[in-house]
Amino acid sequence: MIESGDIGRMRPGVDEAVEIAVMQLKGLRDLAGNPDLLHAMAVGLAGRTEEEQVVGFLHDVVEDTDWTFEMFEERGFSKRVVDALRLLTHDTGKMSYMQYIDSICRSGNELAINVKVNDLKHNIWRAEQSGLNKYWVMHYDALRYIERTLGKDFHRAG
Repeated sequence: MIESGDIGRMRPGVDEAVEIAVMQLKGLRDLAGNPDLLHAMAVGLAGRTEEEQVVGFLHDVVEDTDWTFEMFEERGFSKRVVDALRLLTHDTGKMSYMQYIDSICRSGNELAINVKVNDLKHNIWRAEQSGLNKYWVMHYDALRYIERTLGKDFHRAG
């Protein structure tokens, strides 16, 4: 049972992650013109643990808005969540897309890897739905690269 004095010390979770995603991604659109928020929600809902859900809902916030990692820290998100978000944020000025994918694989951070797999699966689906073949190939190749590098078959897993 949670004591009333413990409430203030609880880590933010799914509710806070969804709230931040909604506030920050509101009005943003993907390449097909769909709300970016729908992608964030799909990736979050694909998470198998609460941490995967939290990171999934937030995975594009720093990359696509002026939100910072420090803001997540100030809100009380765990180091594990913030570290995963750092790995999942692609700085195009520092590395190519495949270097970014490789850095996630080589990190050994299972939280970031699992969320990236969920992200790629949804990106593959939405590229297929929108006829964005270039992006379908890019995301499919990234997923296959992760599978080969880690020796796992994420592609067929639900």
